[in-house]
Amino acid sequence: MVSRDRCGLYAQGVRKGAPRARQVADRFHLLQNLRENIEREMTSVNRSAGRSQLAPEPGERRESLRRDRRLSRQALFVRVKQMHAAGRTFVDIAAEIGIGRRTIAEWTTMDDLPHRQRLTLRPSSPLYFKEFLTRRWAEGDRVGRRLFHDVRARGYVGSFSNLERLLSTWRRGTQPQPRSRQRRAEATKESPAVDPATGWRISPIVAASLCMKPTPTLTPSEAAKVTALKKASPSFVTMRRLAMRFRGLLRGSDPTGLDRFIEDARHCGLPSMQTFAPTLARDIEAVRNAIAEPWSSGQAEGQINRLKTLKRAMDGRAGIELLRARMLPLDHTK
Repeated sequence: MVSRDRCGLYAQGVRKGAPRARQVADRFHLLQNLRENIEREMTSVNRSAGRSQLAPEPGERRESLRRDRRLSRQALFVRVKQMHAAGRTFVDIAAEIGIGRRTIAEWTTMDDLPHRQRLTLRPSSPLYFKEFLTRRWAEGDRVGRRLFHDVRARGYVGSFSNLERLLSTWRRGTQPQPRSRQRRAEATKESPAVDPATGWRISPIVAASLCMKPTPTLTPSEAAKVTALKKASPSFVTMRRLAMRFRGLLRGSDPTGLDRFIEDARHCGLPSMQTFAPTLARDIEAVRNAIAEPWSSGQAEGQINRLKTLKRAMDGRAGIELLRARMLPLDHTK
């Protein structure tokens, strides 16, 4: 028996070096591969949803984001005051709503939410000349090099690429949306999911992690995020259903449902899952053995992760003797 990860070179090496051995795909790496595919799909969903809406005029989107964040912080401030008045400790409040205890302690002593101080704009930022650039843009002058020359004459010391980055966001707001993309957005009805506790968009990394986590193990905050993701993204619902099926297969000992899972993943209509299914089919025997056999390289992977963590934490800070003492087991016989 040989337990290995999903690298094709490892499978090829085992076939050459031990052709009679039965290969077992490591279950941790199987789930990791699935999570990575879910993360890629959620990233594409967020991008498509963001592009499916016409961009606002220059400056409007920034002000809208600031207003939304202010409202979200205000809601959190009120909630913290209510929970503290009900006798909840700072630790309990921090664990439930996900902000630091120091912030909670400061908010409980205040009557109103303080305004956040904005960074002072400098001539190295194109936004320092926002009024001038907006006026020129409205007049129809949208050539980046010409605008760069004009703001340089007014004292701009930043780079052309920094200015062009701002102008590119304005150009996207004036370009018509392709009909194919518009039809796709209307058909999928995807929208970025927002964390109900903070008002911030849920990142693809967090969404992929929650997609793989069974419902009984979710905290109240995580369960609220999963509910928001299900409402906002039909793709998330499909991937979570497939992920729970795959976890169930790996935790069981009967691989008969694997072929059906691969077939459903192929026809689910999601590119990332349709990519994941063929990788399982190419390594089907090792994946079947991962379900039917108890073998796993989890212990080795855990030790490797521990040693890498120690090495990176001590890099450049300690000598080889201290590193050796932390990595090797203690000798209790001395």
